[in-house]
Amino acid sequence: MKARYLFLLLTTISTLGFLACSDDETIPTPTPNPTPTPTEKTVNEITNEWIYDQMKRVYLWNEELPAPASISYTQAPDKFFENILYKYQDINGDRFSWIEEDKSKSKSLFATDNLGFDYIPSSFFTSESEYSSVGLFIVSVNQGSDAEAKGVRRGQVIYQVNGTTVTSTNYTTILNGTGNYNLAIYNNNGRREALPSFSASASKPSPIFLSKVITTNNGIKVGYLMYNAFERNSDDNVNNYEYDIQLIEKIRELGNSGITEFVLDLRYNLGGYLTSAMDLASALVPNRNTKNIFAKESYNKYYTDSLTTQYGTNAFNEYFLDKVYGTKVDIPRLNLNRLYVIATENTASASELVIHGLRPYMTVNHIGLTTVGKDKASQTVKSEDKRILWQLQPIISRLTDANGVGNYINGLTPTHEVSEWHEGYNMVDAYYDDDNGNRVKIQSPYLSEWKGGFGELGDPNEPLLAEALAQITGIKRAQTTKSTAQRNWVAKKVPFIKSDKDKRAITIIDK
Repeated sequence: MKARYLFLLLTTISTLGFLACSDDETIPTPTPNPTPTPTEKTVNEITNEWIYDQMKRVYLWNEELPAPASISYTQAPDKFFENILYKYQDINGDRFSWIEEDKSKSKSLFATDNLGFDYIPSSFFTSESEYSSVGLFIVSVNQGSDAEAKGVRRGQVIYQVNGTTVTSTNYTTILNGTGNYNLAIYNNNGRREALPSFSASASKPSPIFLSKVITTNNGIKVGYLMYNAFERNSDDNVNNYEYDIQLIEKIRELGNSGITEFVLDLRYNLGGYLTSAMDLASALVPNRNTKNIFAKESYNKYYTDSLTTQYGTNAFNEYFLDKVYGTKVDIPRLNLNRLYVIATENTASASELVIHGLRPYMTVNHIGLTTVGKDKASQTVKSEDKRILWQLQPIISRLTDANGVGNYINGLTPTHEVSEWHEGYNMVDAYYDDDNGNRVKIQSPYLSEWKGGFGELGDPNEPLLAEALAQITGIKRAQTTKSTAQRNWVAKKVPFIKSDKDKRAITIIDK
């Protein structure tokens, strides 16, 4: 303090001495330096600074984020978000984080929730042209929907919507409108047909698509449940466990009917809430013990230290439950010795975790195809700032089973491989060039040589369910040959149909 005072005093004296020597000169009146007006930040800058701050806290790869000084904060928030992700869209990096407008988003496979059906876009060929077309292959139709009443059926292929042909540039948006729809389709006989106009519904369908008891020819009672999303409820209230309770009650009904085997159909289930997956797994695991671990989580160091301080190291383990999470509803015990799960290339995240998390405790037979490969979890991040109109779904955690085994980024491999595409359609060799210019070999349906399309869901003769029943009974099924239609051409190039299922493959941690 004394040194600082002395410095100020000497400066004052020197200044006065200088002024005294200048009596003959006109001394200009000093102009004070104006205080610079701070530049107001744009909404994009405010939003992007918030995004970076949140990612630095919770993002699994937070130490890999670019340095703040190297980033342009003036970008559109969605582009800014993608640009800071670690190895974006790389299988060894981040394929699954996303940003969206701050509103509820559909978790159905490719369609919006209220159409009354779900679909998968794909290229296809007909005898009319050697060039491929793009169609929307209907994979499921909600019972009681207007679409069902007007003739929409699984296995049909939509090639026109309201008179507009489906193409590689409009397939993601052509069914995103409101009001009535007029569909032109290839029907279940492979012929073109126009369906009556139908209207979308404002109601959200239950993720429990189908539940039934199947009695095999040799008298085995099999419970069958098709579950399409690990969703809690029909609204945005995180404390409403409506669908979780419905799921457990359906399983209770199946258990009370005397079943001895169980087939869980997750072929179109891209995931959802971790707690919903815990509820389901708790009903299926044999000799359930709430001290047994269903899954383990690992976070970035910052988040790990924070959670450990608040909750201890036990916060990283998820245990089997006796009651539906967040409720007092008892979870039944099915006392199964083994489980059959139908899972495909459209099965991801929380669905994969159910398969992987149960394997240390029971035999899980996987019927279908290799799954997506999401061994990580995310968290919904929102802002209370009204200027920030975006919400984040960043990857925050890696998931493993009770033994610490995870890293199934290449997907879970089936124990019994069955493709509903090959058994439902004749396929031809094709290829496309992906975003990086790599040539990818695929097979596309050839609609001019009809094999019947997709089998009816829940029908014991539907190929994937039929294979599960064959494994249960030991009686070989009548298998449709996995054939490829032979054409007098080499593999044809088809449009790159970019799936967005990676972005909607979710295990949400919210507790």
